[in-house]
Amino acid sequence: MAEDKKKDKKPAAPKKKLDRDSRITLILSAILLVLTITGLILFFVLPNPEITPQVPDVSDIPEPEPEPEPEPEPEPEPTVYPAPGYDFTEEHVYIEIPGLEHEYTIAWVSDLHMITDCEAGDVSEGSLETVMTRYETLSISPDGYHGKELWPEIVNYLNYNDFDAVIFGGDILDYCSTSNMEVLKAEYDRLKYPQESILYLRADHDYGTWYSDGSTGFDDYVAHDLHAELDGDDNTRKYLDFGEFIIAGVNNSIKTPGAEQMEVLTDLYSRGVPVIAATHVPYYSQVDPTLEELSMLVRNKIYYWGLGSESYTPDPTMWEYLNMLYDEDSTCTYVLAGHLHAAWEGEIREGLTQHIFSPAFIGVIGVVHIVPEGYVQG
Repeated sequence: MAEDKKKDKKPAAPKKKLDRDSRITLILSAILLVLTITGLILFFVLPNPEITPQVPDVSDIPEPEPEPEPEPEPEPEPTVYPAPGYDFTEEHVYIEIPGLEHEYTIAWVSDLHMITDCEAGDVSEGSLETVMTRYETLSISPDGYHGKELWPEIVNYLNYNDFDAVIFGGDILDYCSTSNMEVLKAEYDRLKYPQESILYLRADHDYGTWYSDGSTGFDDYVAHDLHAELDGDDNTRKYLDFGEFIIAGVNNSIKTPGAEQMEVLTDLYSRGVPVIAATHVPYYSQVDPTLEELSMLVRNKIYYWGLGSESYTPDPTMWEYLNMLYDEDSTCTYVLAGHLHAAWEGEIREGLTQHIFSPAFIGVIGVVHIVPEGYVQG
């Protein structure tokens, strides 16, 4: 009986199959919906291929105006240096150097003996009379211009011309004082030339403080410090190197060169290039007696380095230096000097000429022309 009941019972519908069909239907419906939406978006977003796109007429668009070029900055106007108000006499010297590729022009100024102290101050009361006598007799030109008046005009002259270098050959001052140094520096600082193109060789009057008599508080230490403020006043840099030749200066040449200067000079004369010696105190001549004759006439004594001089008799160190000039194999080709207060030119040994310049206090400036061998003076 129980078995009959089991046979008569109908099987239930498969529930899992219905669920699977429903999911498929939903997925298909979602896909159809997505496709429909995508089609609508493409329809409205993409351009119609049958419609020709409108290209703007570029000819109607104005071209942008070019930006104006920046105006060039105006070139600075060259500095115009005034002509000197004083009519200087030029003392020309020509030095020929074989194989020289360029011509050079160098100014020489020495023996101005400038005095600015006309009342007691940096000079002692007891020295004032002596100073004023020198002011009226030594530091004055034949036409009545004192050294302190010539000095600004000398700077004007140097600036107005174009030199390759400037040499101050000593005794620009008659003595060192605060006033003299202030006037010297004020005009020196106006020079247009770079420091490496200026050679200031001091002598005893540039450094000398004797008119202070030690009573004014101005001494040798102050003097040397003031000179160092001017250009460094370095004994190891008392030369000008032009590559093709060297101008070898001797500082404070009233004395034998010290060990420091000798080391520099020995190096300069051993470089194998022509050397022009520059000194305040001149050197004796082995071959021309007219130098001694002129010295006795002007100074009443031998006023240069050599035997028989009261003040400038060479010691062994000085002879060591002089042999650099007088040796037949020397590279020295010329000597420039001052100190004598009179012009002289002649050979001091065979083939070696020395030129002694006139003093600047009479209104003379030296112009040295360094030229190739065979140069014909105009």
